[in-house]
Amino acid sequence: MNKQLGTAVVVMVACVFGPMNALAQEGGTTETSEGRIEVTGTGQSSTHACAPGTEVEVTGSSNTVTLTGECKSLTVSGSTNNVKVEAIRTITVEGASNTVTWKRGHGKSKPKVSRTGVGNKVSQEK
Repeated sequence: MNKQLGTAVVVMVACVFGPMNALAQEGGTTETSEGRIEVTGTGQSSTHACAPGTEVEVTGSSNTVTLTGECKSLTVSGSTNNVKVEAIRTITVEGASNTVTWKRGHGKSKPKVSRTGVGNKVSQEK
């Protein structure tokens, strides 16, 4: 590979992967019209309103998320995330030291809970 082409490839790779890396570190929230909320990154703090069909995914570490209304499902992965949810049908927690607190299930039933990993806590708000 000649020197000019090699330099062009390095610059192109830096332009493509540099912004992606910065986005992954900062994180953020994506709410779609299809009833999905995604919270990613590190140290994000946010509140979101759910509709009965809303699926929520929280990934990363040290995020604090509050969900109001009735959510269909919540998936938390990563570490030391703290999520409070008003009403939920299904809770899935993976990773380490995540905490999910729920107020009520849908109707009269408690949410279905799946926990894997180490030190994850799921409990009903008292």
